[in-house]
Amino acid sequence: MRKTSVLPILTALFVFISSILFGFVLRDVQFEGLKTISKNELVSVYGAYIGKDVNMYAIEDIISQLEEFGYFKDIQYVLEDVPGKENEKVLVIKVVENEPVSQVSLEIAGPGLIAKETLQSSITLQEGKAFSFVKFWESISNIAKIYSDNGYIAATPKSQDKTFAFVYISGRVDGNSVLFKVTEYVLYDLEFEVLSDDEQFKVEFKNIEKELSLPKYKDYESKNPLLKIFDSPKNYVPNLQKLQEFFQSISRYVYFKIVDISTSEVDLNIPAKKLVVTVTDNTVVSQPVHLKGIKTKGNTIFSEKELVGETKEGTYTNFDILKAVQNTKNKYDKAGYYINLNLEIGSDGYLYIIVSETKIRNVKITGNERTKTYVFDDLIAVKPGDYLNRNQLQVTYIELKKSNFFKDVNLNFEPVDKDSVDIVVNVLEKDKKFDFQGGITWGPVKNKPWYEGFAGIISLSSTNPFGYGENFSVSLQKALSTTDLSLNFGIRKPFEMPLSISSSISFNQETQEGTTTTKWSTSAGISTLKLPIGQFSLTANYSETTTSSTTTLTTKTMALTGSYVYETLDNLYVPMKGYSFTLSGTKYFPLSEQGSDAISYFAEATYHLPLSETVSLASRIYNAQVIQTSGAPVNFSLAGPYQVRGVKSEEKGTVLVLNNNEIRFKEPEQIFYFSIFYDLGFIGQSYTFDNLISSAGIELGLVLPMFGLVRFGTGLQILPAFSPNFNTYFILGQTF
Repeated sequence: MRKTSVLPILTALFVFISSILFGFVLRDVQFEGLKTISKNELVSVYGAYIGKDVNMYAIEDIISQLEEFGYFKDIQYVLEDVPGKENEKVLVIKVVENEPVSQVSLEIAGPGLIAKETLQSSITLQEGKAFSFVKFWESISNIAKIYSDNGYIAATPKSQDKTFAFVYISGRVDGNSVLFKVTEYVLYDLEFEVLSDDEQFKVEFKNIEKELSLPKYKDYESKNPLLKIFDSPKNYVPNLQKLQEFFQSISRYVYFKIVDISTSEVDLNIPAKKLVVTVTDNTVVSQPVHLKGIKTKGNTIFSEKELVGETKEGTYTNFDILKAVQNTKNKYDKAGYYINLNLEIGSDGYLYIIVSETKIRNVKITGNERTKTYVFDDLIAVKPGDYLNRNQLQVTYIELKKSNFFKDVNLNFEPVDKDSVDIVVNVLEKDKKFDFQGGITWGPVKNKPWYEGFAGIISLSSTNPFGYGENFSVSLQKALSTTDLSLNFGIRKPFEMPLSISSSISFNQETQEGTTTTKWSTSAGISTLKLPIGQFSLTANYSETTTSSTTTLTTKTMALTGSYVYETLDNLYVPMKGYSFTLSGTKYFPLSEQGSDAISYFAEATYHLPLSETVSLASRIYNAQVIQTSGAPVNFSLAGPYQVRGVKSEEKGTVLVLNNNEIRFKEPEQIFYFSIFYDLGFIGQSYTFDNLISSAGIELGLVLPMFGLVRFGTGLQILPAFSPNFNTYFILGQTF
């Protein structure tokens, strides 16, 4: 029998071990077989190894990373010596690419939640390049992430649970063509199946079912065509927030528990699903029991009588016990408190409802790397030692958002034990400290040529750039015959004092028909922080107006204004819920012969009633009056934010009464809104109301970086006489 020599094997093993232990310098990496993939795309794999001492582990790492791209059906390599260079090698990688992709397409079925261009830009599989399953699945994941980042529940073929996914992303490879498909499902219907023999529970659940709802597409189908204009099928694709709110609503009830949740597709002209929730009643006792009564333990916020009423001895059914527990939970829920409930049979014959009230141990503020904590900590309504209350959490969120100090605000709580939590207030600082804008605008100018409406605008503004609660803006608007320059500055809690300070300087010059009017003014104000009883402010203003033509007349006036504001609005630009009340009075002091000597006041009340998540009924009543003694007249006019929209009124007067009403449509967190309005107003010298003006129309508002909230719309005059001509208007500034 012939013996096999072990020398070649030992030699090869020695070379392999030497290459690992002693290594070599990798001088270069060369590829053979690249067709659609460029070498530059692969530099990230091997670039860090070039010119370095490496071993075979590095070579295997390079090959492994190349395989992860998924472009190649075969990869082979050899190491070649560099002539004349001892211990230097070139890695030659021979690849066989997959067939190139001839076409990549995207198909979307559904209402179109995300712009198709946005989804297409996330696809990393490219036409004309070698096919890669890695890029194929990466593209599907990228599309799913876009939907997830926008709050929707998205599933893919690799997802585990698709029950609650109302967006499904898949892909298909057909030869050299690849199709990515997105299916967006509307919720057609929501059904409850009740498994119970308890008639009392069945009757009660019919009442509860009215409170447990989600937007259903079948309701949209039955809507009046006119109402559909203000709605969209997009609103019927449930997002994560709506589903969470739905199940949170279910968690408010102790009568029942969920035993199954299922979905099924519905055959419509649009992808649709039906959601079926199966519930059964909770069982405390299987048969009626005799009790001395039902009492409570652990409750400190409410008394036992407030929670369960009078204690009565008698026979209690399962439903009777659950109703007592539900009443207890309802009392706390209505007030916004978080609690846990348990039952305990006492040796004294009473059934005890054990109430665990949750306290706040600590409040942590994170993320404010630039902003000083003292600037905004008073806006945080939740305090250590307080009982955890969702209303206070909501107030905290709203007030921090309204401050406009941060890009985003999030509130979370971390459990400490069964009876206490830590609140975490996480804020995200703004990316940009300053906002510089410039451009050209045009607006109609009455009794002037059309080209007089053009104006150039530049502005620099910032809120909280250095973290001290400061804000300032500088803006210049220059037209052919007018110049407007304004500077504003304010700061919240300077030197940690519990107040806000503001100041401004403005300059305006206008030339018309040989007459130049120059006006400049400066003001300084101080106000308290928002107190439980409201906010108070005091402002001093000096203005000087010079009119020059053949003669020159200068008017100087000092004004002192005191104001009081109480508001619970959820947003200062476009509120959708809450109310406000403002009372302001001004005393004018003449500092020149023509200076104004007068007293004026205005009172304003607004109310916003949410009809749904995106629709609100808004109303405002405004009344202003001037009592003039002498000097340049102080007048009001139906103009700017205080106007009968869509009616051109040039009349001025010392008495103004205005009522604005509208149905407002706005998606949460969107920068625009739409409304239908009806306005009624009066301007005159006394409260005669003999020249009422009213209008009805539509308005669109949009928050723009340079201008803030820009509102424009059109209206029809109704009083004093109906006019069939639409009148367009523009307003800069917040809504009422």
